[in-house]
Amino acid sequence: METKLSDLKLTPSLFAELNQLGYEVVGDMQHLSDVEILRIPGMGGRDWRKVAEALGRDPYPDRKERK
Repeated sequence: METKLSDLKLTPSLFAELNQLGYEVVGDMQHLSDVEILRIPGMGGRDWRKVAEALGRDPYPDRKERK
């Protein structure tokens, strides 16, 4: 099942921007790289983490776990 962007509870301005760009479900953004997603106006850290989790991506790819 595709996750709808409205289910992620993004900020209203970002949600409106994504709708204007034609994105309705998270799968529509699958072809974008992390950098391209972060360049979308209004995309902030908290919203990025929600989108990355829904896409199955790691929002912190370079973070090393402490042992």
